[in-house]
Parts: sequence; structure tokens; C-alpha cells
Amino acid sequence: MRKILFLCCICLLSITNILSQDEHFTRYDFTPTFFNPANTGNFYGSYRIGVLYREQARTWFKAEDQGSINPDTNQPFFKPVSSTYTTPTLFIDANFGLGFSAGDWSSFGLTMLSDKSGDGALSNSSYMLNAAYHWSLNKKGGNVLTIGAQYGRNSIAVDGNNLNTETEFLNQVLDPLQLGVDGKSEFNTSYSDVNVGVTLVSKIGKTSKLELGAAVGHLLPSSFEIQNDSIANIENNIDPRINVNARLRFLATDGIALEPVIYYSTAGGASNLQIQFNSAFRLNENSAFTAGLGYRLGDAAQILVGMNYGLWKVGIGYDMTVSSAADANSSVGGYELGISRIIFRNKKPQIDPILLCPKL
Repeated sequence: MRKILFLCCICLLSITNILSQDEHFTRYDFTPTFFNPANTGNFYGSYRIGVLYREQARTWFKAEDQGSINPDTNQPFFKPVSSTYTTPTLFIDANFGLGFSAGDWSSFGLTMLSDKSGDGALSNSSYMLNAAYHWSLNKKGGNVLTIGAQYGRNSIAVDGNNLNTETEFLNQVLDPLQLGVDGKSEFNTSYSDVNVGVTLVSKIGKTSKLELGAAVGHLLPSSFEIQNDSIANIENNIDPRINVNARLRFLATDGIALEPVIYYSTAGGASNLQIQFNSAFRLNENSAFTAGLGYRLGDAAQILVGMNYGLWKVGIGYDMTVSSAADANSSVGGYELGISRIIFRNKKPQIDPILLCPKL
């Protein structure tokens, strides 16, 4: 019975809170421009493309056939049902030699995200255009300050037909959630969005590099209202989000690199702190095996593995829930698979023709 009440609370909170929250990931290294637009163009190469797919399986309980009552408890029989949460992301960015001084460059890109919660009950999609400018703070390019920005549209949709109310859970009576006027059970809206960020990349010695970043998202005041005929209208404000990260890469020994990382986010009074410790083991001149451990404070332990081969990068992340939510998902948090590729554009040299005098 405790699980049933817990899941009923989740359904109610999904309408009032989840719609105004952003997604979080374990492998932010495969969606860098989502976390901070100043990460646009933060790589050595001409073009970069990356995809990240996250899947979370949640187990909830649904009443069995109408009238099926447990005689011992006088309550409906419930059976476990698995409901999947999926979040695919895609980003593309490119570097151009456009700058005010030698060593500077500009970058442009695109970030796309599509998030579906449960059986399509909640969905969120985002399409953002990225731009960044990189200032080289010294002649050798060891220190680079970057300012980036994003502009695009976010869309939110809810299908009340796929949401279970307390009446359905406890009385097994069909009770679709009304989200719009005139008894409608569907809701959708969209709004413009602006995000800005800054990063500082600094080389420390010959084999170490420090990265610091901060970003502010949802700068434009945005809100939307879900009209519910049965109770009251629900106002949802899109709260500004602050992201901060720090990353240190250094060569521990010949062929072994270590990388501690910290990600921190806060929005609307909620916060998210994620600490990871990654490592890379060189296999040969073109490939390396990566592995690491992480912890999202109060939520999940993380396991990270991957492979770097040439300009290709592949990574897998797994979240093991350690919070009270483990009662609902059997400690199975989420799975992530990321793939990225850097592309170099080889320019053909332009040679000015030389005219030779035939009399010479």
C-alpha cells in the first residue's frame, strides 16, 4: 500500500513540478552544449557531432481486471508494470577562423533534445542554435576564455489519457485527467528560450589542463498554465537554471590519464551535485580504454566505461539508484549510450600564379 501511495504522489508532482524541470545526464561529456553553450567549439578540429541516448525504466503498479479484489486486504490487486523514460540528444558544432585577433576563433552549432516520460504522457523537445567566441589569452593558446549563447524553442506536451489518477489506482474506475477546457485530456505549449555561458580552459604545465565553466539557462521569463476542470488551474513557471562545472585532466603515468569532474545545477530551489572520477588507459597510438565512477548526491551511484579510437569516442553510463526511489525502480536507475566524432577539414592550398617573362 505504501508503494501505491508513493506512486500516486509522483503522478501529482509530475504535473506541478516536473514540467518545469530540465533533464539531467550522467555522461555530460556527450552533450556538452546542453550543459553550457560556451562548450560550443571547445575541441581541436573542424567539426564535431555527438549523440547521447538515455533510458530510465520505472516500475509502477496498475490495478488488474475490474472488480478484482484481494479478500485479505479488501483492496484491488495490483500488478507491476514497467514504464520507460527515454531522452535522445544530438549536437553538432563547427569551428571557424573568425576572430578579432590572432589565435581567436568563432564556433556555431545546433543542440536538439527529445524527452518522453512514461507511456508518452509527458514529452519535452528542444531545438537550440549555438554560438561561441573564443579569446586566446596568450600567444601559445594555453589559456582560452569562451563566451557562448543559445537561442531556440522548447515544446511541452502532456497526454492525460496516459496518466493514472488516485481514483484509478484505488477504485479501478476510469478517470482520465482533464488538462484543458471542455474536458480535454491533452495539453501542449511552446516558448522561446535563451541560455548563456562562459568557460575558461587553462593548461597547467605540459600534461595537465583545467576547465572551469558556468552557465545560466532560461533567461527569458516563461510560464504556462494547465487548465484542469476538476480542480484548479495549475501555473508552471520556467525557473532560471544555473550550471557550474570543473574538470581537471592530467597524466598520472605514461599511458594513464586521470580526470576528476564536478557538475552542479540549481533551479527553482532544487539542486543537483554530481562528482565523477574518470580514467583513460592507452592501448596503442590510436586507442584508449576509459573507465570511471561517479555519484549524484542523494540519488544514484554511477559506473562509466568507454573507448576512444582515433577521432571516435564511445561511452556507456549506468545509474544505480540509492535513494528512496529504489523502492519503485528496484535500484535500476538509467542507462546511457553516447557516441561522438571529430572531423578535420583539409583545405587545399591556394597558390598565386607566377607569370614568367619569356625574354628572361
